[in-house]
Amino acid sequence: MAKASATYGWVGRILRVDLGSGRIWSQDTMPYAKDFIGGRGIAARIAWEELKPGIDAFDPENRLIFMTGPLTGTLAPTSGGRLVVCGAAPQAYPKTHYTRSNMGGFWGAELKYAGFDGIVIQGASDRPVYLWIEDGKAEILDAKELWGRDTFETQRILFRKHGLGTRVACIGPAGENLVRIAVIHSEIENAAGQGGFGAVMGSKKLKAIAIRGKDKVAIARPKEFLEACEYVKKIAQTSRGPPPRPDPKCKACSMSCTVQGCGLQIYKDVQGFVFARRYNGGVHCASPAMLRLVPWEAGFEAAQVANLMGVNHWEIVLGLGPFWAGWLKRLREAGYVKDEDLSIPLDEILGFDSGEFWTRLILKIAYKEGFGRVLAEGIARAADILGKGKEFSPHVAHGFITHWDGHFFGSPRFPYWIVSALNWATESRDPNVHGYAQEIEYWWRGGKGPITMDQIKAIGKRLYGSEKAVALESGYDYKAQPTIWHENNDCIKDSLLTCDQIFPIIFSHTSPDGFGDTGADALLFRTATGIEMDEYELRRVGERIFNLERAIAIREGRRRRDDEQVIPYFMKPDRQGIGLDEEKFRRLMDEFYELRGWDVETGIPTKRKLEELGLGDVAEGLEKAIGRLP
Repeated sequence: MAKASATYGWVGRILRVDLGSGRIWSQDTMPYAKDFIGGRGIAARIAWEELKPGIDAFDPENRLIFMTGPLTGTLAPTSGGRLVVCGAAPQAYPKTHYTRSNMGGFWGAELKYAGFDGIVIQGASDRPVYLWIEDGKAEILDAKELWGRDTFETQRILFRKHGLGTRVACIGPAGENLVRIAVIHSEIENAAGQGGFGAVMGSKKLKAIAIRGKDKVAIARPKEFLEACEYVKKIAQTSRGPPPRPDPKCKACSMSCTVQGCGLQIYKDVQGFVFARRYNGGVHCASPAMLRLVPWEAGFEAAQVANLMGVNHWEIVLGLGPFWAGWLKRLREAGYVKDEDLSIPLDEILGFDSGEFWTRLILKIAYKEGFGRVLAEGIARAADILGKGKEFSPHVAHGFITHWDGHFFGSPRFPYWIVSALNWATESRDPNVHGYAQEIEYWWRGGKGPITMDQIKAIGKRLYGSEKAVALESGYDYKAQPTIWHENNDCIKDSLLTCDQIFPIIFSHTSPDGFGDTGADALLFRTATGIEMDEYELRRVGERIFNLERAIAIREGRRRRDDEQVIPYFMKPDRQGIGLDEEKFRRLMDEFYELRGWDVETGIPTKRKLEELGLGDVAEGLEKAIGRLP
């Protein structure tokens, strides 16, 4: 594999691996980076070129794509080790389709230090293997001794074999057993959680990818880049409130995170409750809810068993229970599931708040034992298998469960969840709503927040074109515009890559008008790569990426009727007793499609829009696949 030419931000090569034939080669990153930046953008372009429409997630020819961005492996605040994992996803519903996941930690940075911007894996091995990458070289090695091991033990074995500087992404028994909610795990608590891509690795008999590299990421303007990092670090901290008090348990979830507002909590030497062992580990994002189980040690053990097995915390905690949606508890209360079905006694000793119950259930899911075989399919498919429980299912769309949609629990309130509903309708997975709904809720707090509603309205007009985009009394008016703004911006954030919880930096505690700096990530990009693009030009690239992903979905059979499947879910009353007005929402969808340049009847991007975005070849390919474009 030839050494790539010098680049800034990117290292210049994408590693290609065919597990079926054993062939390993590389290709130049830059023809992709020119139009699609990195991460989510490059992955989508490769998927468009190589992924067969309608391919099953477990088909050997499914592509498993790991892709970093130009800020990965640099000092850019919150970027560090971030990458995306993409392909046809087992968790996607009602049939597998192309989507993505996201992972922090250090693994993505190490991949670049080893000489690659990404990895594209195709084919399937006939035996367990792992991929070893070191300083620009890669080889497929036997993983017989690793198969069946949990994620921590797998990493320990590879550390002993390749050295402590090695970074490992791997699967646990859940991935090996093709559990549709299996994650790809790295370090203590980092994971590509959504999508079930751990099961794609399992289907390919790929246990792990171990990496070690000593190269570096070249920066175009080092002095300016360092100054930009310092500036963005300061403004990012003001965008999340006063710095938290030092907490010895709280760590950053990704290399170069300077905010730590979301808090990966590390605990050591915790005595197990179900198993006679001690655990060192962490909890992050949804998993802290497990610490509310009883006793505390058993709740922590349940969180660690999910990590060890490689099972998605989100589906367990926010979906099945033990809190919020509590789908499994509702099934039992309705008489749809009995204790003998679960094979775990729910008596006065074990209840739904019992850490021991959840530990045992997670193991059954990972090994597909008993009722665990049903739950291993994910909640959407489990409801289909049972033929019961859809009426209180937390499944929203595409195979993914409730997430900042204003229903089941918490925020956002009406009318902000209308944007969430439009996001859910037009995305391929649960969408990122942190930048819009979460931020408005955080900064206003019912009039008790750090900035006023008048300031929020002024910022809404500045970004989206009207105060109605953020005003409480606005209802369905002007909700398509912020949806599109954030969808385009999210494509860039996932391509550079930066953190969902920080970027875009819209608000600030310290500025007179409460506005942050939505061009902060563009500043980092310019100084790192030397490519002169402002935030508006970057969001135009984001629009290109979003439309390319839509073209992939259309080629897979997606139409407006599929987008509309979110309507029944959002018609359920929110915490204020407000449900979606179907007629108004359909009119809003019309407006969204028109603004996007998509056909209103079908949701298909028009030929004019695709060509306008430099996707003329995509328009031609899509026309061949589905017939005449609108």
